[in-house]
Amino acid sequence: MGVETVVTSIALVGGFVVGLWYIFTRKDVTISAQHGMNPEGLRYDTGTPGFGSAKVEIDRKLAQVENRRRRQHAISNRLAVENAERQARDQLDHTRAQQEAERLRMMEEARTAALEESRLANEAAQKVRDQQDEARRREEEESRLAAERENQRQADFLAAEESRLAEIAAAQQQKIASSSSNSKAIKELQARLEREGAKSSDVQVSLMWNNFNDLDLHIVCPSGERIHGGNKISACGGELDVDANVRAETRKPVENVFWPEGTAPGGQYHVYVHYYKKHNKRRSKDPTKFQIMVNSGGEMTEYTAELSKGDPIMQVCSFDVSSKADRERLKRELETELDALKNKFADADSDGSALLSVEELAEATGMTFAEAEIIHKKADKDGDGSVSFDEYLEASEVPEAPDLDSLS
Repeated sequence: MGVETVVTSIALVGGFVVGLWYIFTRKDVTISAQHGMNPEGLRYDTGTPGFGSAKVEIDRKLAQVENRRRRQHAISNRLAVENAERQARDQLDHTRAQQEAERLRMMEEARTAALEESRLANEAAQKVRDQQDEARRREEEESRLAAERENQRQADFLAAEESRLAEIAAAQQQKIASSSSNSKAIKELQARLEREGAKSSDVQVSLMWNNFNDLDLHIVCPSGERIHGGNKISACGGELDVDANVRAETRKPVENVFWPEGTAPGGQYHVYVHYYKKHNKRRSKDPTKFQIMVNSGGEMTEYTAELSKGDPIMQVCSFDVSSKADRERLKRELETELDALKNKFADADSDGSALLSVEELAEATGMTFAEAEIIHKKADKDGDGSVSFDEYLEASEVPEAPDLDSLS
């Protein structure tokens, strides 16, 4: 039983006792012993209701008290329910707050774990990349050192080879004959070059021989690059356009290296001949005699020598080529001299026939009559007693070197 119920009960009992006391102490109340405590026996001298009315009043008061108690009890219950609901809500909110805090904590831990995992993965990947870079650097360094060692080995080998070849070349040079090119050799060369469709220029080297063996022409350029059958076109513009007797095709072979007109770089060139193969089926005999024709800026030089199977490569000659500017200057000077000579021929041509007698040739060239007569006789091939300007130019070349036929 609650405190409120006890208080209410005490109040009701107290009220009842006070009521009885009031009734018995009032002077206008007469108690009938006949009727005992029957409310009907209580009478008021004033004629007002007796104990029955008081009972009704007490019942009403008790009802009010009971109603008040019930309302108070209902209010207490409602307050208890509200308090319980509030506590439940508070508990629920607290639980939800704890759950949310736990969820946020777990999310933060998961995010932290993911960041840590990502960091570790990045560190592992960076470590792998660093290892790969280090391995690549080691490989590159090893490759570089190996290349340096190989280059040094090749340089040492080339130096030794050059020294050996220089010694051989020095010995071979004693057996090589050279001279200004003769007209028969030039004509033979031109015939073979035309047959092969070869090209000519102001810087050109040609090789001729007279059997089916395979000789190879090698040219070392000023840059150090070598032109031969395995490297027919050089970076400096030189080209081997004819490579003869790879399959024993002709008894009159020719090989030719040229630079397009006016493009040959200035510097020193070295000419070699290599006895590459002896074609036994053709029964070619050794030693194989050959002829080298060098055109260096219009100046023709002939070299003759011989090789046999098994001989080392032979350095035949070296020649210098002027720079492009010097060649152009020389060309202009020659053209000027040629124009001046043409003018002298025209001045000496008294009859305007473009043909000169011996006297007119001596006057045009400034030679003595005897010298002019020798040249005039050589140039006057048709025997008509006069020569043209072109005939004079052709006759003024007076070579005395043996031709290729005499070497065969």
